[in-house]
Amino acid sequence: MASNPKVCGICDQRHITKPSTDWCSECNQALCTECKDFHALIKASQNHSTIPISNHLALGSSFSQVEGHCPVHDDKYQLFCQTHDCLLCLTCLEEHTKCGDVVRISKLTRDVKTSESFVDTQNSLSDIVLNLSKIQSHLEENVCDIKKQKESILREIAQMREEIDSHLDKIEKSLKIELSKVVDDQCDNTICKTLEDIKRKKIDIEKCQLEMDDLNRYGSDLQTFFGLREISAKTSTIDQCLHTLDDDSSLNRVSISCKINRKISGFVEEVVRLGTIQVQKIQSKINLERSKDKQAQLVGVRNKSINDIKLTLLNTIRLDASTSVTGCCSLPAGNIVFCNNSCGRECIQICHPNGNLLLKISIAPNYAFDVTCIDDKTVAVSSNSSYSKQINIINIDTKVISSIQTEDKCKGLTYKDGSLMVCVAGKGIQTLNAKSGNSTTIVPCDLGFYSYIVSSDNKLYYTNSKDHTVTCCDMAGNIIWTQNVLTDPCGIAVDHAGNVYTVSVSQQTLIVLSEDGQLSRQLLSKNDGLEDAFAIAYDKIKHRLCVANLQDKCFLFDVTI
Repeated sequence: MASNPKVCGICDQRHITKPSTDWCSECNQALCTECKDFHALIKASQNHSTIPISNHLALGSSFSQVEGHCPVHDDKYQLFCQTHDCLLCLTCLEEHTKCGDVVRISKLTRDVKTSESFVDTQNSLSDIVLNLSKIQSHLEENVCDIKKQKESILREIAQMREEIDSHLDKIEKSLKIELSKVVDDQCDNTICKTLEDIKRKKIDIEKCQLEMDDLNRYGSDLQTFFGLREISAKTSTIDQCLHTLDDDSSLNRVSISCKINRKISGFVEEVVRLGTIQVQKIQSKINLERSKDKQAQLVGVRNKSINDIKLTLLNTIRLDASTSVTGCCSLPAGNIVFCNNSCGRECIQICHPNGNLLLKISIAPNYAFDVTCIDDKTVAVSSNSSYSKQINIINIDTKVISSIQTEDKCKGLTYKDGSLMVCVAGKGIQTLNAKSGNSTTIVPCDLGFYSYIVSSDNKLYYTNSKDHTVTCCDMAGNIIWTQNVLTDPCGIAVDHAGNVYTVSVSQQTLIVLSEDGQLSRQLLSKNDGLEDAFAIAYDKIKHRLCVANLQDKCFLFDVTI
């Protein structure tokens, strides 16, 4: 049999080389035009179907290349042993007489292309292709996110360097001014004045010396007597002044030096790195398609309960006592934005996770109620004042503020794919185009004064302090579930696993709800430091939860699931 499928196998056995035109999969043999005709006339192969040789050559390597004859006994395969997963000829059967699941090949292959197994395999292949596309998209998105995070970190490094340089320039200038003042004071105001006085006295003494010479050479005894008295009086006065200078330390030598702040020298010696770059592995939720099971599955992660959630306090951020925090959000780099709703101090404050204040931007006279991240350098802040119905878009790099006018006072807000979703008291959830300002009500409902909203995985989650509910809906506003689990729910956040967190300002508790809203669990209480807590935010990159009291303290937790 020819090993080259481009050559007719039957002709090759007759030592004739002829190009093949067709392929018989059952005979596993290439045929030329003449041999194909004989192949169709022979009783044993007349029911065999053939395909053009070009189609056969185009088949992938996964196409089953099964020999139709047993190479050991040179007989046709007729049976299949399911125990040993092998083809058998009649002679091979003698070695498998004890196998109880030997079946005829014709029985296994009957209607195989329409069998459930064939259809299931086709569906599984389609699902795998879809899943691979999802994973590919997920990984490409992750690469894109990493590059964006790199740019954000570079900006943060540059900003920190700029702040350090600016501060060093400022204190350097201050020290130089102090140095000049000290030098001027010592030289011009003290030493130089004494020096001028000494010079004048020296001139007077030199004049006296000349007068003494003149008296000696030209003066009469009487003139010399009276002149000597006058010169002696001047000399005595000047000599007394010189001793006075010596006694009052006016002639002490002045030396100046500079003692560099120990913290600065310690900074140069001890701080050898501006920061550290951290890499975190984040559990990714990808819905994989399965033909027999359409339930969403977590790739490589077992389903976990809200009872597995553990909060570990990383830092307590202390804000100014006059601050009234009603909103917060996390930036991609990990910094936290707080809304100060205090009258006369309306602003946003950006803090490092370690608690250091990085930036403060005033939006007065507008109130800053809630804040959401648009990108790594832009945030949107809602204003709930009756005289200023608008949302402020703030560039935190340039501090440039633009406004979107709204018809009503805005409360909680979140951002998703170019649109802002806003809680409007008494009206419900509205979607607002971030560029045009056009609004549409997607969930008409009677929301309370303190209502917050967050988006995650094409779903919206919002609280209603008026009827004490937490609600989940899709992006079109169709309600998925509503739960009444605590009184006066305010701030709301969703973690990377879909668990929902909300805080009660009256009960002073933080609870978590399962993704389907069916289960709930209290995580924090007044004993953990909660006091008039309104705002919370979840960092899906670093797995951190920020819980902000109205005044004084905010808590940053590491979340383990």
